[in-house]
Amino acid sequence: MVNEKGKQSLKHRIRERTKRIKVPRKEKGFIKKDHSKRVAVVVWSLLASILLISVLTILLSVNTRSVLNETNAHFYSEDETDQQEEISIPSAEQFLSRFISHYVNVENSSEALEERKTELKSFMIQSEEFMSDNHELYQMPDIEGERMLDDYSLFDVKDEEDHTLFQYRVQFTNRIDVDESETDEDEENEQETEESSQRLLLNIPVVTDGEVFAVAATPYFTDEYSLKGSIEQDVPEEHVEEYTGAEQEAIQAFLVNFFERYASEEKEELAYMMREPESLNGAFLFDELLNVEISEMESGFKVDVDIRFREEMTNIPHVNSMEMKIENNEGNYFVEELNYQ
Repeated sequence: MVNEKGKQSLKHRIRERTKRIKVPRKEKGFIKKDHSKRVAVVVWSLLASILLISVLTILLSVNTRSVLNETNAHFYSEDETDQQEEISIPSAEQFLSRFISHYVNVENSSEALEERKTELKSFMIQSEEFMSDNHELYQMPDIEGERMLDDYSLFDVKDEEDHTLFQYRVQFTNRIDVDESETDEDEENEQETEESSQRLLLNIPVVTDGEVFAVAATPYFTDEYSLKGSIEQDVPEEHVEEYTGAEQEAIQAFLVNFFERYASEEKEELAYMMREPESLNGAFLFDELLNVEISEMESGFKVDVDIRFREEMTNIPHVNSMEMKIENNEGNYFVEELNYQ
């Protein structure tokens, strides 16, 4: 019994002591979390976004610039077209043919002059200046005779800054009636017609808008200028040593034979002598070689030659200058090229 009680008492004491012992409170330790992965993701996402925005900005800028360039080019092209629109010469000639007639012909009567003014107005550019009846173009004060167009032809066409100048050679006759007093008072005065012919250049400024034309300013006459001049041929200096070797005579003989056939035969017959067969097909007869210059090339020979042909019936001569490239194929000469000079 004692032992049992002693055990219980011992347990009780142990329990009481255990209660009195203060167990230190476990404090939660502060552990710093690792946010580096999240930060890296955020940073890379930000960089990727900046890169994407930059690329899109560049593409948008390039596209915008391209559109602007195309737009500017379009407007510039239209502006250039308006300023430098090519004029159709045949159509302009059709337009001017009637204008020249109305402009040059002047009949000395009020009805004819009024009709002339109306017709000329229809050809002029639509402006207040040229639509006015008082413009000098339509005025014919104190005229005594008349002018008649005999002939005209296109002389030249010049591109000016804001129009195209058409120059026509015009031939016309001035006519006037002159009274002659007779010594015999019983006879009536007779009228005699005096005429003088002139040839001048009629200069007509013309503008166009698509397929229509108008005279842009008052036409004017000038003297006809000469188209002849002294023009020196610009020939590059080239010194080629003339060939005088063993084949010279053989080449000369080949040329005579070739041009005899070239003048008289059909081109198909020259296929064995030429790379690209051609001929005069009997239009002329070969006469002689006038000048022959032979120079040696890396492959074959170059020949500059003047040939005189004659028309068979009339014997009228025709001289042609040619440049040839000839090759020697196993003793047979062959024309690789033939060009008129």
